[in-house]
Amino acid sequence: MKKTNKHTSQGMVLGMCLGLSMGVALGSALESTAMGIPMGMCIGLAIGAALGALKDKEVNRQVEEKGYTIKAMEETVQGKEYSVTIVSKAGEEKVVTVPIGQMAGENFSVGNVVFLDDDGLIEQAFDDEDE
Repeated sequence: MKKTNKHTSQGMVLGMCLGLSMGVALGSALESTAMGIPMGMCIGLAIGAALGALKDKEVNRQVEEKGYTIKAMEETVQGKEYSVTIVSKAGEEKVVTVPIGQMAGENFSVGNVVFLDDDGLIEQAFDDEDE
């Protein structure tokens, strides 16, 4: 089965950015900005990659066990959200409400493999180039 590494990549980028800012602060405090910046970036990259890998492991487990796929999408009457029907490997159907902003950002379409996050919203399991 195909595995996702979407969150590991995102975690590395965010970790490097946060690590860079912490490295500048650390370097300024130690009067050695030239050492603080690369140290902060490396530490941030490692922490971000580790946290992203944990999230990817959780997503891959859910995709393997449940395997949610988008079956149908319908815009609601108010036009501020979509009603998305997802179906698991076992044939269980769920209807999830997706805000219009998330729908535009995620670019969902029928047949996409998705997972349920901690808030009960759906997210793409794979990037477009992974599918």
